[in-house]
Amino acid sequence: MQEKAGKQQRWNQRYSDKVISEKPPAYVLSCNQYLLTNKGTALDLACGLGVNALFLAKTGYQVTAIDYAAAALKKLSDYASENDLSIKTQCVDLELAKLENNSYDVVVVSYYLQRNLFHEIFKSLKPGGLLFYQTFSGDCIEGNGPENPVFRLQQGELLSLCAEHSILYYREDGGCCTGQDCFNGEAMIVAKRE
Repeated sequence: MQEKAGKQQRWNQRYSDKVISEKPPAYVLSCNQYLLTNKGTALDLACGLGVNALFLAKTGYQVTAIDYAAAALKKLSDYASENDLSIKTQCVDLELAKLENNSYDVVVVSYYLQRNLFHEIFKSLKPGGLLFYQTFSGDCIEGNGPENPVFRLQQGELLSLCAEHSILYYREDGGCCTGQDCFNGEAMIVAKRE
């Protein structure tokens, strides 16, 4: 119990001095927003301060935002109330999470990796629902993301985790690209639940 409280305290501390901002959503979501219907239900999983949740709510979705950091969720909830946005927050330890089946038209996950949660994520989507997923992969390049390989996808792993579903978009940048839209050491996918 003490270990769990310590873990949650670390996450709360991470967000204690941060504020909600008008940052753009995850690239996988913004560059594929033409796939959105702008209505229905959406889940922002491991939402942090909720940039993806804010984007989805502003486009017309009823959003559930889940994270383990109560401090971040409080800031997101207050911001949503002040700006009349349909965002419901839930403080959940994702390592113990059970997502509700057939509940969401859209699920977004950015910069969070828990391999054993993929089955739950797809079950939480309604048939035909879309998963937008972007996180770190391969080697840590120039300090981008976690150094521990446990928290990084292996090359091609994201494709295999979504293999039972329709792949609408996939991108995995290695360590050799340059330019404004370069995502060295990242992988992203849009998959449709079958």
